[in-house]
Amino acid sequence: MSKAFEMKGWVLCLALACAATTAQAADVKPAGVQVARKGYSLQAEQQGQGPVTVVFESGFGQGAGVWKDTIANLGADCTCIAYARAGLGQSGTDGKPKTIEQHLQDLDAVMATLAPDRKVVLVGHSYGGLLATEFARKHPQRLLGLVLVDPATMGQRHDALRADRERVLADDKALLSMLPPNMAEDYKLLIAQLDSDAAATPHNLPDLPVALLTSTQVAAEPFVFEETAQGKALWKREHAELFAGASRGMHQYYATGHNIHRENPKAVAEAIRFVAAAQGGG
Repeated sequence: MSKAFEMKGWVLCLALACAATTAQAADVKPAGVQVARKGYSLQAEQQGQGPVTVVFESGFGQGAGVWKDTIANLGADCTCIAYARAGLGQSGTDGKPKTIEQHLQDLDAVMATLAPDRKVVLVGHSYGGLLATEFARKHPQRLLGLVLVDPATMGQRHDALRADRERVLADDKALLSMLPPNMAEDYKLLIAQLDSDAAATPHNLPDLPVALLTSTQVAAEPFVFEETAQGKALWKREHAELFAGASRGMHQYYATGHNIHRENPKAVAEAIRFVAAAQGGG
């Protein structure tokens, strides 16, 4: 197995453990639901019947199974909904790479199908954190609040390219050589959007409670720029700027790698409870 499939991965550095992370806990079987889209369907999973509904958005290349430990930590407190984006896990695809906006439309369809009359806590990791942030800006009335687990940001490519353009472009080339063709097309479309002028424009978050979790661990052998000391410092600065645009909430740092929800699922569960309590949980 190549190093790309072993690393703990960043949104733009591609945590490619999707094949190994779609398995669910054997003792609790989530209910599978097909969400119809034009030309394909999404495989969503619902677990629990708690009063707070939580929707999970995974990182690039990852399916619903990455949240199983967080869901287990929530126990009976929540109704948990996770899914795989188009072309991942058991979700179908129309064979075309999806823009950020198209992924937001798919997320909206998942929520409309499984939680049509409920405000939800939206949880996103890495690229899923970017999607959660953008969804909140478009549809704040649908949410109780946001939990952002080491999220990517719209401006991070611009910042990284200014800091070390040669390294970032070399990382892109290496990653594209390792990715399956369909994921390579998704990645090329994503970086084109994040390289656009529009992505560099900062936007405040809506008036919702936000819990932002930031990893601080620098890799001993950095695979990509974001894992270097310089990249990590930039990452923390971007998160501080993101949180500065929130009206309320908490921003906490963890001495983990990028996959905080895998290394410290209890922390993510506690952040979900914090956000739900801040809005009354209803």
